[in-house]
Amino acid sequence: MVSKRDIVVLVCLGLLAAATALLQSYHRPPLAPRDQAIRQTIGQQINAFQRRDKAAAWALATPQLQKRFSNPDVFMAMVDGHYEAIAKAHKFNFEAIAKRADPGGDMRVQKVFLTDQRGKGFFATYLMQKQPDGSWKIAGCQLLKSTALDI
Repeated sequence: MVSKRDIVVLVCLGLLAAATALLQSYHRPPLAPRDQAIRQTIGQQINAFQRRDKAAAWALATPQLQKRFSNPDVFMAMVDGHYEAIAKAHKFNFEAIAKRADPGGDMRVQKVFLTDQRGKGFFATYLMQKQPDGSWKIAGCQLLKSTALDI
């Protein structure tokens, strides 16, 4: 049987959890439009890889990267061969905001933690480049295995 004391303790714990969540959300400022756009671009490309939509994934790469890999088929073959964890990501989360990579701010580095379908963790570091039209495109990516697992 549940006593009044047990109920009071549970209510206090619930209030403490709610207050902690409120404080955490209060101290986290909203993302700047630039960071929202960078995250959206990366998310769209990961989703395009998952759908095997070569053209959509290709369209999110910078013109320099497109030139290097000549067409969507060659690009997708490179991704499948070297970035399988990204191409088949099960989950992904952005680590902090994108950091400036050049004095002008047109290059940013965005870190992403992702897990594959087996639960193995990876860190992806994306180099993002602002385009003349104001959009953000992916200029490169480095993928490193992590010891973290998603269970």
